[in-house]
Parts: sequence; C-alpha cells; structure tokens
Amino acid sequence: MKTKYQIDEYENFEFEDHSRQEHRQRPSTYKQKKQKQNGRIAHIHTQLADMDDDITSWVPSYVKALDPKHHEREWVINSVGPFYRDEIVTDVTRIVKGGKEANVYACAAHPATGHKLLAAKLYRPRMLRHLKNDAIYKAGRQLRDAEGKQIKGRREKLALRKKTAFGKQVDIQWWIGNEYRTQSTLYEVGADVPEPIGHQGNTIMMAYIGDEYGPAPTLSEIDLPRSEAQTLFDRTLKNVSLMLDNHLIHGDLSAYNILYWDGEICIIDFPQMIEARHNPHAFELLQRDIQRVCEYYGRFGIRTDYQQITQDLWQPYMGRDW
Repeated sequence: MKTKYQIDEYENFEFEDHSRQEHRQRPSTYKQKKQKQNGRIAHIHTQLADMDDDITSWVPSYVKALDPKHHEREWVINSVGPFYRDEIVTDVTRIVKGGKEANVYACAAHPATGHKLLAAKLYRPRMLRHLKNDAIYKAGRQLRDAEGKQIKGRREKLALRKKTAFGKQVDIQWWIGNEYRTQSTLYEVGADVPEPIGHQGNTIMMAYIGDEYGPAPTLSEIDLPRSEAQTLFDRTLKNVSLMLDNHLIHGDLSAYNILYWDGEICIIDFPQMIEARHNPHAFELLQRDIQRVCEYYGRFGIRTDYQQITQDLWQPYMGRDW
C-alpha cells in the first residue's frame, strides 16, 4: 500500500526535458534580462536628451534680439540654463547692471520659489584681470572648491602659484564661491543682504531688490533725504558690526554697493570679503570700509569719527575668546 501511494503521488509529475534541442528552443532568461536592461537605459538616454533639448532650445526674451553668434547670447543661456532646467527661473528679462567683473540680469522666477523676480549675477571668465590688489584679500585665505570644501592638494596650490590655466580656474571658483558662502552666512544671521537662492558655475542666483519697473538704486545714485540719513547710517554700522561678529569684513564697502529700497538698505558684492581671524590686513580693511561709509553720510550732516568707530568695533572683537 505504501508503495502504491508513492507511485500515485508522482503520477502527474512533469519531467523537464534537458536535451540540447529543447534547450535551444527555450527562451533565454539572460537575453530577456539584457533586453529589459537595455530598454531602461535607452529610456534614460531619451529623458536626458529631452532635458538637454529643453535647455538648448530655451531662448530667454532678453537675448532674442541679439545676434545668434553674439557672445552674450550663448553666455547667458549657458549660465542661467541650469536654473531654468531646475525650475528656479522661467526667463531672463533684462540686464540690471553691467560691470568689468560681472553682469547682473533680472529673471522671472518660477512660482515654486516664492519670488516674482530673481537676480542672476554672471561672472566673466576672465574676471581676475579686473580685481585690483587681490593679494590683500587673498592673504591668509583658505582655498576652497566650488562646493566650499577646503582644497589641500599640492597640484592646485602649485597651479595657483604658477598661474596656469587650471590655477586661474581654481582661483575664479574661489572668488565666486567665497561670495556665495559669505552672502549665505550673512543672510542666515540677519544681515541686510539679498537672499541667496543658488550657485552654479559662474552664476549666483539671489533675490531681486526692486520691482518690475527697475532695480533698486545704490546710495550713490540717489539724493538721500536728510531725515533718513541718521537711521540708515546706524543701520549700516549695525551690519558692519554683525559681519565682524561673524569674523567677516566686507573689504570694499561704499555707497556704490549699498542698495536703497523703500527706506531700507541692502548690502551687495561680497567676492573680496575676508575672514578677520586669518587676514593680516583685516583692521585696515575694516577701517577703510567705515571711513567710506562715514564720508558718504557726512554729506547729510552726520558727524562721525571713523577712526574711533573702528577702534570701538575692533578692540572688543580682538578681546573675545573665540
């Protein structure tokens, strides 16, 4: 009985045919997996191609009037294109400011950013040719890459010393990265600076100060009401003090890089900003910043002593146990 039940148990068992002929006729599992994998790869390539096409076919309204071969057209598209792809901006509408080191453009912001307008600061590839006395600002600096990580490699330091093409590229990235990092730090601690939105390559994206009709003017461009002079002077010094509290000195502060909008100030331009703990020229740069500020507000009847103000800020700073 036991043997019978065992036979009945396997009566309907289907034996696999392992003959060579049957194996050739059977679909290959490996080939099926390979075909499926290739299909996924092809799909990814298609998506990437579509993404690239979106960037290359994107022509901001500002550059549409420019000749297709004009260097500014390609420069703007390539520089702002990544922010368009990441849905931060939707258009570049006009140039706000043209300079030797960089141009600033007004951009229509993507609704997801919570802003109506953004400002894109595009640094020129050869900006270092126009930075005067940059050795003063570089003194004691920590060399960092585009991501803000400290560079300790011998190759980079040698390239910088010899001023090779690679060394110049590292140097440019340091200046641009330095501006974005310090602006981010200052915004986080409550300084009157534009909100930084992002940094990529030669471009810094930030909040736009102004409206759809035009950008905020600098203090040097307006006739400041005397009734506002004392309040804005105090506010400017508060920002200088706040910077120093965070070991930072602007290094080039003046009425030319302080914006005025709706009765308030907004400080801009930070590539040369220095670290007060490491730069041996920190005191003289701080005093120069304060002197320029005092000279400007002095035109509106504000009596000041820039040397005394500098000492009043510097001595407590140096006396702290950092």
